[in-house]
Amino acid sequence: MDQKLANKLFEEGAFLFLLGVPIGTEVGIDFNSWRTGEKFKGIKMIPPGIHYIYYSSVSKEGSVAPRTGFFYNFNKKEVVVRKWNPEIEDVINNCTDDERESLKANLKNLDQHLGPYPFDTWKKWMSLSSKLTTDVVGKVEPLQQKISSVTELISSEDVPAPAESPVKEKRIKRSNYEDELLPHMQPKPGTALNFTKVPVDFYPVGSSAMEITKHSIDTSYLLEQMLSTWERPNQMLAELQMAFLCFLIGQVYSAFEHWKNVIRIFCFADEILLKNPSLIVEFIGDIYFQMQEVSPDFFVDIISSENFLIQTLRVLFGNILENDAVDSQLKRRASQLKQFVTQRFQWDFDVEPNDEAPVLVELDESM
Repeated sequence: MDQKLANKLFEEGAFLFLLGVPIGTEVGIDFNSWRTGEKFKGIKMIPPGIHYIYYSSVSKEGSVAPRTGFFYNFNKKEVVVRKWNPEIEDVINNCTDDERESLKANLKNLDQHLGPYPFDTWKKWMSLSSKLTTDVVGKVEPLQQKISSVTELISSEDVPAPAESPVKEKRIKRSNYEDELLPHMQPKPGTALNFTKVPVDFYPVGSSAMEITKHSIDTSYLLEQMLSTWERPNQMLAELQMAFLCFLIGQVYSAFEHWKNVIRIFCFADEILLKNPSLIVEFIGDIYFQMQEVSPDFFVDIISSENFLIQTLRVLFGNILENDAVDSQLKRRASQLKQFVTQRFQWDFDVEPNDEAPVLVELDESM
């Protein structure tokens, strides 16, 4: 970073003070993390906008605790202060206005205790969080505004349960005896991410058998229901970005599961390609940037048994590239993404899956 840019970021960038953090604690912002030393008091020159701050306490033996983090929208020159609470091994927001003003007035002297935001990764962060807004973050983040890599579970007996639907009651009756003996656990209220729920009904009420079959193949109806929970369609894409960041950086497995579900719904939505092509163009752009951040063996390690992404993208590419009515810009973006993931992951989308290949039947010669 040249001196001119450094001076600009120092004058316009935000400051994050993390006071009292034990030596050796893992602290990070966006794609960068460090082990704290004796002089560490925080991070300086943070570009204005939404960022993800996270930390993990480390024991004397070197064991790292589960990662905890939070999204924060930094304003220009803002000074944000958090203090470490040793009893709960977490940072808390209990700084007084006087303490904050004192730190703000003493920034020059505290400069040596603040690590600079690594500007070389800022563009990468922006490409993966470009759609995030405070509205989206506020709706999706847990009520307690802290995101943990390990879900805190409690017995469902401790939480009042809503009346069960007849369908769910039947499922419970069909459950195995061993399962009934196990305690029913659920996330502690206020700790889980509030992702948009995938609707149970994937077809409209009153659909014919033929229409039900159509909706089981084309997820456009499902996608439209999920889009309707937001004021603007691209906010659903912002949620997808947030899910990706929560599992990639926050190490939250439930975010990975939600990301997979939403990816599949977008990829199998055929009718939406003609209704809202610009939305799918944006979706493909987001997937392109996300695929740049996962290693070639990432999907092999996690989902090789079902080849999740290659199957879903094959459907997306087929729906777009084999449909003459699809927008030309959308076709071009799909071709670019197909070429990129083919080269990066060595996937062949032109090879027909075994379960879709023609079946050859040998006929008896006597017939």
